[in-house]
Amino acid sequence: MANDEEPKKKSGGCVGKLVSLLVLAMIVGLAAAVYYISLPQDLSDIGGATPSLTKPASPPRDMRAVLTKSIEGDYSVQISETELNQWLARELKPKQGGELAQWVTLKRVCVRLSEDLAEVIIERDIAGYPLTTSMFLQVEQTESATGISTQVHLHGGGFHEMAPIPTRGGRFGQLTVPQGFLIMVMPDFQKIAQLFETEINLGFQQMTRIKIEDNRLTLDPKQLKRIKKVGEQSF
Repeated sequence: MANDEEPKKKSGGCVGKLVSLLVLAMIVGLAAAVYYISLPQDLSDIGGATPSLTKPASPPRDMRAVLTKSIEGDYSVQISETELNQWLARELKPKQGGELAQWVTLKRVCVRLSEDLAEVIIERDIAGYPLTTSMFLQVEQTESATGISTQVHLHGGGFHEMAPIPTRGGRFGQLTVPQGFLIMVMPDFQKIAQLFETEINLGFQQMTRIKIEDNRLTLDPKQLKRIKKVGEQSF
């Protein structure tokens, strides 16, 4: 009987050790995640995100007027990352509400533009310590017989080309999080979107072509001119 019980004890001990290792790995992973969340993003690479020490030669472009004239004149317009963030700094007056208002200050909102990807970043000051949250945006355009439709996806694609799911939703501090985690900060981004509802409609709904590149955004209202040959188009 003793010989039969010994393997069972060894087996039970191995399972216990495995469970302990898994629990330890989870604790270490959670601690690492909290650490990277507490580290704010470095925003020094974003044009116009940091206030300039010198006064600009001209005031920031009025984006509503720029987009309206582009649509009315049927010509494309380019908006640099710096111009976009300078305009946001002028138009958006950050204010933290709620019960945490006395400890939390909403410092600024800025946008980082890279190839086919925009990142909207909110920076807060919590008792003197900076904290950032962000959301990735991608624009997808599809053409049909009725024209071009534009969809704005609230993610930045998969974490790896071999693993398209889950998608990268944004960043809490320096930690990139899946799209589902955005539910915790979505109300903040929705409030910002509501403030610029007119500009968003002009820039993303009334423009035929939208291209996000490094440090700039190109918008074109020109409608596609179809060539008689089936399947061919002219821009």
